[in-house]
Amino acid sequence: MSNLYFITGTDTDAGKTFSAAVIEQTLLKHGVSVCPFKPIVAGFENGENQDLNSHCAATKIGLKPLEITACTYEEPIAPHIAAIKTNNEITFEKLNKKFEELIALNKDVYITEGAGGWLLPIGNNKVLPDWPRLKEMEIILVVGMKLGCLNHALLTLESIKSRGFKIKAFVTCQPTKDKMPYYDENVQTLKAMMNIPYLGDISFETSGDFRNSKAQLDISCLI
Repeated sequence: MSNLYFITGTDTDAGKTFSAAVIEQTLLKHGVSVCPFKPIVAGFENGENQDLNSHCAATKIGLKPLEITACTYEEPIAPHIAAIKTNNEITFEKLNKKFEELIALNKDVYITEGAGGWLLPIGNNKVLPDWPRLKEMEIILVVGMKLGCLNHALLTLESIKSRGFKIKAFVTCQPTKDKMPYYDENVQTLKAMMNIPYLGDISFETSGDFRNSKAQLDISCLI
């Protein structure tokens, strides 16, 4: 039986993909096979999307980047707007079809990463958490450590729980070169108030390459 996780963030640029890649890399080092899924991607440069590339590299899945996503858009804009502009609607049927293809690979852990924050609009007055298959997954929250992160983290946690989802754990991520004031104190506040397992802190990496991360994560609750 595979473990299914959904990675979301407190907001855009919280460090979701970098954190997801570090988690995937850590799982792989522990002998756990991992399959990534990035349902919606907006933003390609020369036909490449760095998020997809990072997931493929971290999991060593042997799939092409476009094989781990369902809905893609060239412009780095809100996906529901991109969907309207390109007449390429985001539907649960599209997400389900790709998810089923990946599930058939029978990996130990599946890491699905959202786009933007938790309540991402996908069109037709729906948000990504309305996708029924997401109910099968446990949520991992990435808290981008910047001013306002405590409020954003607690509000996101409240929304996850109130919508009936299972919250598995959270990770903190330093999204910029300069740490926010009282970084460690804010982490301690989160650990005390979130009251869910804490995987650890992921520092900013100048190179932008997750493979250079020095993070020591406690992933015991995930395997």
